[in-house]
Amino acid sequence: MHILYTIGQSTGGLPHYTAELANCIADHADVTVFKPRETSADDLFRDDIELVNAFEPIGISMPSLYKFEVSPLDIFRGLYSYDALRDIVGYDPDIIHDSTGLFPQVKFFAKLHGLDEYCPFITTRHEVPVNRFSFSRPPVFAEEMLNLVIPDIHEERTVVHTKRQKEVLVGRGFDEEDVVVIPHGAYSIFGDVEDIDRDPEENTLLFFGNIVPPKGLDTLVEAVEILREEIPDVKLIIAGDGQLPRDVRKIVNRSPENYELHLRFIPNEEVKEFFARATVVTMPYRSQQGTKGHSGVLATAFSFGKPVVASTASEFPEQIEGQGCGLVVPPEEPAQLATALRDVLSDEKSRSVMAQNSLRMKEILSWENVSSQYLDLYESILREDAPERERSKINTF
Repeated sequence: MHILYTIGQSTGGLPHYTAELANCIADHADVTVFKPRETSADDLFRDDIELVNAFEPIGISMPSLYKFEVSPLDIFRGLYSYDALRDIVGYDPDIIHDSTGLFPQVKFFAKLHGLDEYCPFITTRHEVPVNRFSFSRPPVFAEEMLNLVIPDIHEERTVVHTKRQKEVLVGRGFDEEDVVVIPHGAYSIFGDVEDIDRDPEENTLLFFGNIVPPKGLDTLVEAVEILREEIPDVKLIIAGDGQLPRDVRKIVNRSPENYELHLRFIPNEEVKEFFARATVVTMPYRSQQGTKGHSGVLATAFSFGKPVVASTASEFPEQIEGQGCGLVVPPEEPAQLATALRDVLSDEKSRSVMAQNSLRMKEILSWENVSSQYLDLYESILREDAPERERSKINTF
């Protein structure tokens, strides 16, 4: 069995997701990855995986969009470079799997070159907007508008991470039998709790990831200011690419002893240190009218056995509070967020239980378990109408 993965984004957590999945599947199948020339996960793939630097970086990331640091020419070159999908046929895969969400450029060139007719084409959708055309999320709106004018490809199966995501897709007309729920794995590529040889720093919070408005950093900083009245030595580590909003910067500058800033892309080898230092991982995300179904930050917090305090956005209530891994509060409510943070920081016994439950989730969501579900899916697809697929493969090309 030969699985070929395509990566539709250079930065962020999606290349990491592909690396985790591909590394596990490589124990059972031949694996090829068509990827941009440079990604955030280049150093994480196993040596026995064939990496094809097929695409140019698109030059779009959430932080760059919000900072208006984009080059139209680079974007065009990056998008057009996905015409290289035509070369997939020469690698003779049994299954093509877009594990990064079927971005418009992948959809367009996959359809143009008939890849969905050549062999089974699978996608993993990490976020499924309930309202596809909400102006509250301009990048999602633009992507969905593009998808309207691009002909649909035949997805043999669509993988999502939660039942709610499946319900949304079925409501859009997807066949219920063709939408498969496979949870997001707990990242192991950054290390795990066994790699930490130090205790967390007392009263230390971690905000990790891209610094963009939907992540709710402004709410968190307001909560820290409230929390300082009861826990004067509370520290918030902010680690991620982006720039602080002006109001946030003013607050941070007034109390520099309570904040530690690392406003840059955090290399893979440094991730472990930030999570090791944290008493609590914070995810104060805004409600974005979507079903995200996962968070790379949450997956990493599980790996390091960290308590989590988050908002009720997306599926966090089920994934965090429902599993006993932490607390959730409504988005954009700094007072309630401050109370939740205080409760966790001040109760060592509860914090220990939350940490153990995070480690339990790490085991449940291990990539061995997740990849096993993918492997079962691949094998079931290849068993279905195999002779017909071989005829189609020969006749189409």
